[in-house]
Amino acid sequence: MKMKKYIVVLLGASLGIILALACQSQTEKETKVANFKIHIRAYDTKIDSLTIENFTLRNVRQLNVINEPSDLSVRVGTKVNVKIINESPISENFTIDEHNVNKTLKAGETASVSFMADKPGAYLIWCQLHPKNVHLPGSFMVFE
Repeated sequence: MKMKKYIVVLLGASLGIILALACQSQTEKETKVANFKIHIRAYDTKIDSLTIENFTLRNVRQLNVINEPSDLSVRVGTKVNVKIINESPISENFTIDEHNVNKTLKAGETASVSFMADKPGAYLIWCQLHPKNVHLPGSFMVFE
């Protein structure tokens, strides 16, 4: 009797290992992938004259650059592929520090970056080449 119980336990354990391996294979196949296309666009604002509190500014020019879309979100464990298209007339940069993303593109250039979103949280998408009041930052959200 004891021998039969021992064999059943071994078969049960073996079956459990096989099921665990099958579940692991299935999980690996189900890795989520998110594909994004980002357009970096520059908006040139020109104002001939601007008066503020009796002080007049003339020939005001402001260049604002934005990533469109500016905010991205995924779930933890998602492989992220980003195609970046720089439509700005100057070089721009796409950086997410915490995910080791740092890509500089010349004017008119297109590039791609891929990474795993393995850390939940909210992260800044920014340009290392310009102040944040010129190239407006975005956000990268990773949800559990």
